[in-house]
Amino acid sequence: MSEDAVRVQLERVLGSDDFAQSKRMKAFLRFVVEEALAGRGERLKEFVIATEVFGRDESFDPQSDTIVRVEAGRLRRRIERYYLTAGRQDPLRIDLPKGSYAPLFLATAPAPEAESGAAPQTADAALEMPAGPSIAVLPFENLSDDPGQAFFADGITEEIVNALTRFTDLRVISRHSTFKYKGRHVDTREIGRDLGAHYVLEGSVRKAGDTIRVTGKLVDATNGTQLFSETHDRDLSTEGILVIQDDITERIVGAIGQPYGVMARAGFRRARGKPIHSLAAYDAVLRFYEYWLNTAVELHGPVREALERAIELEPDYASAWAGLAFIYLDEARLGFLDPRGEAERLDRALDAAQRAVTLDPESSMAYHALFGAHFHRGELDEFRAAGERGLTLNPNHADLAADFGMMLALSGDWERGLALTEKAVALTPVHPGWFHAAAVFDHYRQGRYDRALARAKQLQLPQLYLCQMMLAMCHGQLGQEREGRAACDKLLELAPGFTASFWRTLEGWNVSDEIAAQIAEGLRKAGLRVSDTPT
Repeated sequence: MSEDAVRVQLERVLGSDDFAQSKRMKAFLRFVVEEALAGRGERLKEFVIATEVFGRDESFDPQSDTIVRVEAGRLRRRIERYYLTAGRQDPLRIDLPKGSYAPLFLATAPAPEAESGAAPQTADAALEMPAGPSIAVLPFENLSDDPGQAFFADGITEEIVNALTRFTDLRVISRHSTFKYKGRHVDTREIGRDLGAHYVLEGSVRKAGDTIRVTGKLVDATNGTQLFSETHDRDLSTEGILVIQDDITERIVGAIGQPYGVMARAGFRRARGKPIHSLAAYDAVLRFYEYWLNTAVELHGPVREALERAIELEPDYASAWAGLAFIYLDEARLGFLDPRGEAERLDRALDAAQRAVTLDPESSMAYHALFGAHFHRGELDEFRAAGERGLTLNPNHADLAADFGMMLALSGDWERGLALTEKAVALTPVHPGWFHAAAVFDHYRQGRYDRALARAKQLQLPQLYLCQMMLAMCHGQLGQEREGRAACDKLLELAPGFTASFWRTLEGWNVSDEIAAQIAEGLRKAGLRVSDTPT
């Protein structure tokens, strides 16, 4: 991508209504883009931005002055708003990934061509209603003595609403409908009937001295049952108010909205008792989420059947196509079926993921499936572009962050990859064990075998041969022969051809030759016969 194209796009963004009235935002974005184009992206740290853009002097301390973090959050939201509105059709995106001040320049991928003989897509995706449940977020109540804190209560309500809308299978009731309940105490069941909401989220804000407390509570509006309650305390003397608002929003939204959240788990219970042939399309996606939570081998076949039936019933349902892409991916990368068909299954996964992105370009789940397919096909530039796009669409999607982070780490970007996986763990009280996989490999590559083993035990996925591999290699390096042999036996029981396919398997996960050799060493110490070099 040429520098001229990036500069043209920069001027297009800066000239939009979103930026026209903010000299500070324009200066911030122009500075980071020009530094990146000049090859100085590595110097884009808080101190440099504070002194070069915001006029701070040499005494600037990022621990006590949060201006860069606060303004970066505002800039990311402004960029996102631009690309959802005026810039929707732009050929190039300028993104500022969370956790970094170095921008990314991403070409907007053209939609894949329709298959020969396929019916033309005439439906307007923007007019489609979400397939999943509806939620009403009531205005958070200000319980402080200071009436001025009402702005914070309203602000966190607005941020939660905006964050939940990024989960494209949720129908979030407009704030224009919910703010009529501000200051009123109404039974949640009545609110549910009034607004047509399946769930109601309510909360409060209380400030005492330098401490601010935010409480959120999710209620099933059909019967008044409380499903979730969480309290967050923050110290205003050490963190800026907007930083606190963003952090609490992420944690509340992550706990209830993402695919393992409170609402999804309630859906699991409803869908679990239904036979596959009677599942509605959204129920099939819920069954996929349940499978994905624990990668339950026994669910793989039934979930595949349910999703293939779902796209027959609703061929324009992007989430079903994305789920099917993951199912095909797992057949290739987790050894569920004969490995001789691996390439064909990866092709099938890519086709399904591209179909999902075409049907819903704003779906983070669709981009999650797309970056997974590209990663396992060894297409790392396309993998990274799709992953960054997915994160931009929904930074609160915990399993997307964990999966992208793990793949980034394995492909060499350990610092950012691990930061994303640890964020995913923090966002998700109930998370899949594989969220810890990147940490296993990180400790292992650095020779911290005891720590690697501790994280490997957190995987809790004994039915997956790759998890047995991680246990075996750690036990081997620690000289724990009995435990190592037991893991090897289980590994070979799950994947009888593993020793012959070892090097190809790690190549499919883009593991470096150096780390692969270290893994082979650990497995040999555990008693597994692995060749010294790829054959």
